[in-house]
Amino acid sequence: MNPLRRAVIPALLLASLAGAQASDWPQFRGPGGLAVADDSALPTGFGPEAKVLWKTKVAAGHSSPCIVGGRIFATGFEDGANVVLGIDRRDGKVLWTQRCEGTAHPAYYHPDASPAGATPVSDGERVIAYFGNYGLVALDLDGKVLWEKRLPHPGYVFGVGASPLLYDGVLIVPRDGAPEAGVLAFDVADGSELWRIDRFEFGESHGTPFLWHNAERDELVLGGSGRLCSYDPGTGEKLWTVAGLTSFPCTTPTADRDTLYYAAWSTPNATGRSFWEAAFTQSLELSDAEIADPSLLFKRLDADKDGKIVPTEVPECRAKDAFGFLDRDLSGAWELEEMLKAEAPASANGENLMVAVARGGKGDATKDHVRWSWKKGLPYVSSPLLYHGRVWLFQAGGIVSALDAKTGTPVIDRARLSDRGEYYLSPVGAAGHVLAGSAEGTLYVLAADANELVVEHSVAFDEELCATPAVLGGIVYLRAKTTLWAFGEPR
Repeated sequence: MNPLRRAVIPALLLASLAGAQASDWPQFRGPGGLAVADDSALPTGFGPEAKVLWKTKVAAGHSSPCIVGGRIFATGFEDGANVVLGIDRRDGKVLWTQRCEGTAHPAYYHPDASPAGATPVSDGERVIAYFGNYGLVALDLDGKVLWEKRLPHPGYVFGVGASPLLYDGVLIVPRDGAPEAGVLAFDVADGSELWRIDRFEFGESHGTPFLWHNAERDELVLGGSGRLCSYDPGTGEKLWTVAGLTSFPCTTPTADRDTLYYAAWSTPNATGRSFWEAAFTQSLELSDAEIADPSLLFKRLDADKDGKIVPTEVPECRAKDAFGFLDRDLSGAWELEEMLKAEAPASANGENLMVAVARGGKGDATKDHVRWSWKKGLPYVSSPLLYHGRVWLFQAGGIVSALDAKTGTPVIDRARLSDRGEYYLSPVGAAGHVLAGSAEGTLYVLAADANELVVEHSVAFDEELCATPAVLGGIVYLRAKTTLWAFGEPR
């Protein structure tokens, strides 16, 4: 990239970001990937029976809305095909549907997995959708195919969760664990490959990269197995690495101009109470004795006392959703030996950790640029939110923490929401509130500046909530599994 051109890009991007926040939500987590919308007040008391501007049935999926101008773009999966939808932002009318039939999806290991997990991205002229069993398809805003780039099926048993990004005309696509094993960069105009970052050593990961526009430079930051890495988004050159982190990350960083915040948790790095509570806390209160000796938990779950645990004996929880991971011999039941071997921390390097990383890192930045770290209440899929000087974390089981962004000191330390399910959608900060929600279908509006957990409003939906909301002009656009909602004050 021309050095002079590179120098002016940060200013141009920041200028466009300020304008985009009020009018567009063009990618996963909105303008800048920050999940912040302070342009207008939120509707009060909204839900399926209140403040509904419109609702539209859409093909099933968990990708988030992408909004540019008067159009909303969504992806889904129906009748064996991937679909991209163009929707009128004013009334929710589906304007067009584009089908992309790919290879067959693998058998997913988790019931919440979806073929339509990646959020589309748009530059205002075109929208690009990404499907694991298909690759990339670029459409104009009226749904006409401009170009396609077929990519090998990565074979992920949880589906593709990471979303593409745009940077100065470059489309950036994360492919950790895929046959290419890296980050691919394409010309957004025609789909030709520009460069790639080889990441064969990382294995599978599902976090969306983050474009960090800090006070010194632009950086592309992405978590991988055991490490957080920063790259030059114009060339793919590696800038720095922070090591010792979780081995199967699914979250995206966030940042301000000086510090980047990254929090990730995964089962391979969980031990003791963290491991067992994550597996069963949705439905069970575990005793200290059961955590110390899982055979006691096995005895409690083995209702018919036949020495085996079948799915009907397991309450709704993460362990039931991923039953096959414990059933190592594929017998259809857990034996005691399988449960005793479930916790295997020695097999994974690194640890579940949150880090605050100062700008300006070079090479190994683990010791010199980590300002503070935190180990409790970390999220599995829901990415951290930086809002009003606090970093918000949502852990499975409805556990909420808010940390002072400068020091890492907890303001809210692992408070509990009423819904103890999984938390996949990433929180959004809007007009002094924090929007969060569970996969079970409960949406919460929390007070952003209170020094304790204050639930201002909660409402239940009859579908999963896995997609991060978009908030524009005081309207909340919420994608449930098969319904797209728009909530706002009456016009």
